[in-house]
Amino acid sequence: MEYIIAVYRSRSVSIRAYNFLLSNGITCALVSTPRSANVGCGLSVKFGKNVFANVRDVLSRGETFVGFFRVRQTAQGALVTRV
Repeated sequence: MEYIIAVYRSRSVSIRAYNFLLSNGITCALVSTPRSANVGCGLSVKFGKNVFANVRDVLSRGETFVGFFRVRQTAQGALVTRV
């Protein structure tokens, strides 16, 4: 399984980004940031790769935005790479 997360330095901004995406009809979830990402406040917005192009420009303008990361679940755990 593979998906994208938007990582922020502030939990409140993560929640605002999540609510913004939901209000625009984009399926997403609030998730704990994988420890292997080693960045952010610990709360990220998860969404599918298929909507990444639609949300990239808007979310990257957030005031405490860290970045986008691709997360791939493997038998050894989550493999996280910056997008």
